[in-house]
Amino acid sequence: MENILLIYGGFVVLLILLLITVLNPVIALYLLPLAFSLSPEIEIGKTAAREISIKVEDLLLTVLLIRVLFDFVINKNFPLERLSGGRFFTPMALHSLVLVLTTTLGVAMLYANPASGFFFTLKMLQYFFFFFVVFFYARDKRDIKIMLGSALLTMAIVTINGYLQIPGGGRIAMPFEGNNLEPNTFGGYYVVLGAVVAGLYIHEPKGRKKTLYALLLGAAVLPFIYTQSRGSWVAGGVSLLTFLALTKGVQRKILIFAFAILTVMSIPLLPENIQERARFWKAEEGFTRTETIGGIKFDPSTSERIEGYKRALVLFSRSPVFGRGITGAGFFDGQFIRLMVENGLLGLISFAFLNYTILRYLLSVYRRTPDPFSRGLALGLLCATTGMLVHSLGANTYIIVRIMEPYMLLLALLVSYEKIINKVETKGSLPDRASVTPTKYTYPYLVGEQTG
Repeated sequence: MENILLIYGGFVVLLILLLITVLNPVIALYLLPLAFSLSPEIEIGKTAAREISIKVEDLLLTVLLIRVLFDFVINKNFPLERLSGGRFFTPMALHSLVLVLTTTLGVAMLYANPASGFFFTLKMLQYFFFFFVVFFYARDKRDIKIMLGSALLTMAIVTINGYLQIPGGGRIAMPFEGNNLEPNTFGGYYVVLGAVVAGLYIHEPKGRKKTLYALLLGAAVLPFIYTQSRGSWVAGGVSLLTFLALTKGVQRKILIFAFAILTVMSIPLLPENIQERARFWKAEEGFTRTETIGGIKFDPSTSERIEGYKRALVLFSRSPVFGRGITGAGFFDGQFIRLMVENGLLGLISFAFLNYTILRYLLSVYRRTPDPFSRGLALGLLCATTGMLVHSLGANTYIIVRIMEPYMLLLALLVSYEKIINKVETKGSLPDRASVTPTKYTYPYLVGEQTG
């Protein structure tokens, strides 16, 4: 009886959320960061390879996209000015086309399963749709600050949840992971959010916000360690080195260096299972597929990845240009090797172009803008991106929902914020919402609203 009431209660809440999304899309955007990390997965079907599931943000995104289409059809006026400044639309569209093309060819060649290929491709394209709807509807600094605050609140909630898991003695993971825990996902999430918080902390003037950033970042260290995700540890270290290389000022560099030293020195104080986890080269008796490189024998987890890389090179040599399509080559625990096998050289080139565009933009914003918030967010995302690229060596980072959705949200917030402050610099002042372009398509997007 209690389960039935819970299901019906959740269904009513979901309907309310969807109604809010239709009436005021911006409020739905405020809820997205919470849905990204705190929404359980609902299984709606299965393919031969895996189950098909949806989350609350999937439904919110669907309604948001329908709302954009609805506004376009009813008002007969697609506001192109709102899409100006979307620097990543071209590389995102190019990468999307490559994913669709290579997977279609993979299905035609009977490498990829049609259902699995379709849903996995759709999931990867969905991240770009999240970027689009956030950039499309985030129209002023208040919206951006609220969405960022929602993302940081979510980080605080999952951090508390992480502390609650520590006494259990095992590896910790994100909420609502079910029986198939993915600590690597939690570690990658911290690489992204931790870098962003650190960037905001570095460039935030003294005050309450700076203290909150410091507390949030400090509280995340222990759960991050207890994920026991070695790929995440390495990615976090590279992200920290990027901070050290880019930040200006001796005091800031000393602070970052001291943080790194203290973290390393604390390792001997951690439980033995975490210290054991850090030994990549510790071979295990009874494991017959131990890989050896340069006389060093690796543990089972690393050995399996090395074995997978060797198998991937064989498959890649058979279809180097187009690959075998998404899901057409089995499972590989590494983003680059998977991309190489599934989408071939076309996928690697389009992926490299997308990340080059993002890194170049973030570095440009960090170097040229005088705005502390923009500089902090750009620096954080730049270091998060380098960390994600390293994380991708041992994980499918760019297809993990709980990593990519927050990342795309934060990236869209930065691009939107830059667009807003550039308008202020160009025009001298930002127009009020009520005075935006005198057409039917005015905030809050009321259908049929006329302006005199």
